[in-house]
Amino acid sequence: MQNHFLHCFLYPSSVAIIGATPNKLAVNYHLVENLVNLGYKGKIHPVNPNRDEVLGIKTFKTFNDIGEYVDLVVISIAARNVLEIIKNLPGDKIGGVVLVTGGFSEIGEEGKKIQDEIARLLKEKGIRAIGPNALSPINSSNKFAVSFFTMAGLPSGNVSFIFQSGMYEPRFNWIMMDFHLGVAKLIDLGNKMDINEVDALEYLSQDPETKVICIHLESIKGGGRRFFELLKQTTPRKPVIVLKGGRTEAGAKAAMSHTGSLAQGSDIVFESALKQAGAIKADTLDDFLYLAKAFSYLPIPKGNRIAIATFPGGEAVLATDTVYQNGLVLARPGQASYGRLHKTFPAWEIALNPYDFGIIYTFSSFKNNHGAFIEAMADDENVDCIAVQLPPPIFPIDPEIFCTPFLAAPQKGKPLAVWPPHMLRFDTPIIDWLEAHSVPVFPSAAIAVKCLAALNRYAAYR
Repeated sequence: MQNHFLHCFLYPSSVAIIGATPNKLAVNYHLVENLVNLGYKGKIHPVNPNRDEVLGIKTFKTFNDIGEYVDLVVISIAARNVLEIIKNLPGDKIGGVVLVTGGFSEIGEEGKKIQDEIARLLKEKGIRAIGPNALSPINSSNKFAVSFFTMAGLPSGNVSFIFQSGMYEPRFNWIMMDFHLGVAKLIDLGNKMDINEVDALEYLSQDPETKVICIHLESIKGGGRRFFELLKQTTPRKPVIVLKGGRTEAGAKAAMSHTGSLAQGSDIVFESALKQAGAIKADTLDDFLYLAKAFSYLPIPKGNRIAIATFPGGEAVLATDTVYQNGLVLARPGQASYGRLHKTFPAWEIALNPYDFGIIYTFSSFKNNHGAFIEAMADDENVDCIAVQLPPPIFPIDPEIFCTPFLAAPQKGKPLAVWPPHMLRFDTPIIDWLEAHSVPVFPSAAIAVKCLAALNRYAAYR
């Protein structure tokens, strides 16, 4: 891994920030602030000809004044000044460059000419580059982050992202803190002047800290054949989730306006190639993030037989439709499960799958009927995965006592997905407890079932 050229971008022992500023009202202020507040241990070299220090760190007038080798140079200044900075960079004193600045190929032909000249100069100097128009990279293991927003924290995780856009940036704190998705690494490619999706996938496919790879694309610049070959080599070891932007003519034109990438080609062909390579396709950004959580949190199922429990019976019918629309089937729990759950039945027989919590809680005193159902399904050899609706907030519930039986499913290698009976809020005690113990909570039965179905498709491919 250390020999890969992307290593210095993700594990820099020193970084220069060209355009650093002590002005708290400028977005560039956060480029240094985050490194300091997150606890990045490498050397930080702010570069600004008009300042003596930034956040108590000595500032240099130019990069050449630093006088030593720097692993990574982050450039965030006006686009009109970038070319002159690149001309003066010494190729033998730099590991890599991140061009945060936008205003190049995405604005038209004139911007593309300047971008091409920058690319030529960097290649001549032997310097690899991410961007332009890229906020990158982020690495939770060494608390390194290039970001325009104050980061609340950087908890480690096993999901790594490749983005062609900074659309993650305004919601990154939410993803990490409220959504409870720990991120290993994130690489935003921007205009892909040099480093592209093939380079990033090649690196992350070998990264021992990355369990799940999530890729957002608007175009493929590293060669379509090589990209899909890499996917095919990676998916037997690590699930790869792909979100493609620019699938319509209007979307492709929108992509041109912000990353300068023409997202052309048949969406049908692209989807077929993803399926052939064993990648998981996400249709929306919400799907993208919930699939990331499902693959991060859950074990891979051994089959497609699902057990469902809901409160309203009508919701069970809708969930069952989603089950069969997505390649799963309703499990047929065995006699042992019937024996364990029968004591909570009303005066008549009810089905074990889908299981009606509404009837159970109406005709029996409140006990942990959720726990009883989940433990029975976890032990049932006829069940491969479980989807359960949480109770409405009318019962007095101790999160730990109520939720501990939920862990029986993942401990038996069976993925368990749950959803609330109301608008999803991640700050409730039950949801906090479940997600702290790697039981993902989804906003609806449909999304929970679709994520379990994606896990099953991946299991079948692998």
